[in-house]
Formats: sequence, C-alpha cells, structure tokens
Amino acid sequence: MVKAKQFKPILLMIAGIHLFNCSGINYKKMSIDDPGSLLAIQDSLILNNKNNQNIMDALTAANNNMGKNYLIKGELSLAIDHFKKAASLNSENKFSKYSLLIAEGQLLIKKGNKNGIWDAIEKFSKASNFFPNNGEPFYWMAISYTKLGDTEFDLILESYEKSLSLELSENIKSEVEKKYEKAKMRKQKLDSFWK
Repeated sequence: MVKAKQFKPILLMIAGIHLFNCSGINYKKMSIDDPGSLLAIQDSLILNNKNNQNIMDALTAANNNMGKNYLIKGELSLAIDHFKKAASLNSENKFSKYSLLIAEGQLLIKKGNKNGIWDAIEKFSKASNFFPNNGEPFYWMAISYTKLGDTEFDLILESYEKSLSLELSENIKSEVEKKYEKAKMRKQKLDSFWK
C-alpha cells in the first residue's frame, strides 16, 4: 500500500506535465512575444502537429513576425524566407502574401536592374490588392518609378498622391510627404527650365 501511495504523486506529476505540454504552452502568445524560440522548434511541431490548426496558425504568425522584423531591418532575403514559409503553412494568409510581394519588390529595387524594377512595380501592384486601403504599395511604386528615372514625374507624383490618400503608418507617411514634396519641386524646376 505504501508503494501505491508513492506511485500516485508520480502519476499525478506525469499527468500534469503531459497536460501542461498539451495545453499549457500558448503558442499563439509565443509567436508574438518570442517568435524566434517558437521557430526553433518549428520542424518538430510541424512533424507532430500538422493537423493542429492552432499550432499552424501560431507558426504562420511567428514567421510573419520574424519576416516583418527582418523587413524593418532591411534584411530582405531573410524576410522573404520567413514570408514564404508563412505562406506555405497557410496559403490563405493575406498578410504573408502581401508582405512577400513587398519584400520581393524591395529586393528588386535594391538590385537596381531596370527590368527588375518593372517587376517590382508589378509586385507592388499585386500587393495593393490584398489590402486596398493601405498606401504602402503605392509608396514603393513611387520609389520604383524614381529609380527608373527622375523624369517619370506623372507616375511618381500619382503614386505618391495615391499613397497619401490611403492609410499609412506615421513613419511611412512622413517619408512619403517629404519625398512627394521633393518630387513636386523637381518637376517644377524641370518645367520652368523648359519654358
């Protein structure tokens, strides 16, 4: 009987640990607070839980969060890798698709190849369809047109105006306003030169 009493707490502890492991870890919270740690165990989670939608959603969010962080830092290739992984985990996730197009477009601009810049404009145009009220894709289109040459003022100004007419985060809005004013001044200078 003594052995059974000693065995019972051990069973309760094992059951508690199992219960904690099954429901105690909040993967969704982890995907926001510590996405890197969640992604460190991503392969084993996918292997053992590929039919668990909550875990797949958490991994999608973690990849999106890591991608967003890399995008902000300008580490475009790493951002692209995470957005691709997120899109592969959840093909319906609009944020993954949108962000992938934005990151790929920015990488094409960075490379500076003229045909690549046209491809970037196409990517930004596609991205604008995911969140029609978001002005960021039009900002990147304006940047792209500027990279193609400072003489495409109609396209540059139109893109900046469209961007400003839509929703923008404060830091991007400030940048758009500055670049828009600069482009208007360059157009006025060019127009007055040819008069």
